[in-house]
Amino acid sequence: MDPGVESEVVREYRHLLRTGSADWQETAHRHALLALGPAVRGRLLAELRRLLLTGTRLRPEDVHAVSRLLVLAERRRPRTLIDGLPSDLLEVLAAAVVASPAGSLLGAGIDVWDGSEPPDPAEPAPDPDLHQRWHAQWATPGSEGAAGAFIAAPPPPRRTGR
Repeated sequence: MDPGVESEVVREYRHLLRTGSADWQETAHRHALLALGPAVRGRLLAELRRLLLTGTRLRPEDVHAVSRLLVLAERRRPRTLIDGLPSDLLEVLAAAVVASPAGSLLGAGIDVWDGSEPPDPAEPAPDPDLHQRWHAQWATPGSEGAAGAFIAAPPPPRRTGR
């Protein structure tokens, strides 16, 4: 969803996600999920499974785990929920979170918030390939053939003083 077209409640929800602490966000989501009811929680959980490829063991009654999943998804990859959820479900969730007791406390400062998004997190460096040396030796064996990569090099010839 383009930030220029988002509704006021989604903007308030985004403000809450960008400026609130994780504990307060989880509390606001727990209150909202309890207020939404099992049908909306079931639909939301199905969308989270589709978006995040996780949560297969969760049930709509697991409000604490689902709220934690919502908060962690948005904190790890900003705009995951806002761009991935269907707009009608996002509106319902955003309205419930903003109207929750914890959400109303987190709304302070929205009038001066510029609406900026955090920078994308850096991709972690790949794990070192510990087998790379073995592969290079296996692919280009010495005069001993493929097994030469695993045989210790012979000691240098000894010089005699004669």
